[in-house]
Amino acid sequence: MYEEAGNSNLLMLLNTAVYPFLAAVIITLLGKVKSHLSLFGLGAGFLVALNLIHSGLNFPPSKALDFLVTAVIFGWLATLVSQLKISKNTQLAVQLVLFGVAFYWLLNPVLQHQSQTISLIWAIASAAAVVLSNQLQLFTASKAHSHAPMASLAIVAGASAPVVAIGGSLLIGQLLGGLAASVVGFILAQRFVIKSSSINGLLLGNMILAGLLAQAHVLADLPFWAMLIAFLAVQVTTFSQKAFTEDGTIARTIIALVPQLLISAFIAGVSLWSVWPESSLY
Repeated sequence: MYEEAGNSNLLMLLNTAVYPFLAAVIITLLGKVKSHLSLFGLGAGFLVALNLIHSGLNFPPSKALDFLVTAVIFGWLATLVSQLKISKNTQLAVQLVLFGVAFYWLLNPVLQHQSQTISLIWAIASAAAVVLSNQLQLFTASKAHSHAPMASLAIVAGASAPVVAIGGSLLIGQLLGGLAASVVGFILAQRFVIKSSSINGLLLGNMILAGLLAQAHVLADLPFWAMLIAFLAVQVTTFSQKAFTEDGTIARTIIALVPQLLISAFIAGVSLWSVWPESSLY
């Protein structure tokens, strides 16, 4: 019995952390060939996690979690559009449309029993939150050196994973862990191999994180306030970078992330206390 439990825990660790991390690192290295190809590393890592953790994954999508695939695809498209030589307003409009459709598909399978109006409100509000969050993070980020904004996504995803897993959905909790591992792999490959900032993954990372937290509320019935605060917490690094601007050194990045670590740990602790089941977990 103990051997089976050990094997199950090992498999969970591999599927949630190791394989997504390796996939993100390997695919991100394509950026050595053409810089824009590194973006696919982050999405690839998460898709590996999704395929391994969500064993019933279907494409074309048929269930709410299946639509995480389209969310990644739309995140890629939105990022590629943001690199085109078109006006800023056009870029933001395209991002809002793409993410609005992505969130509608992510949440409508559950919200459809209420009304289309509710689904549309959720989709529009969620899309606007992702675009605004991304713009705020870019405002204080260094295009040449920043890794703290992306690292903040990994910290929030990692801190939220046990809250979601214990509070209502082990599967979504694992996916948050898979996202954290993918982001870390993406950052490390960008920092030490490609030697460039990792903020090109911010838009996609925000989309996946927001999608998972929204689904944790809608699918697993976790408190809305807990998921919203978790997502808003990524902005801690936005403010800390105003005081500790990254200059390309590892020490400076770590210093900029200290407030994020502390606040995310506090939020996770309060959220865990609020969702902890009254009965024993065992």
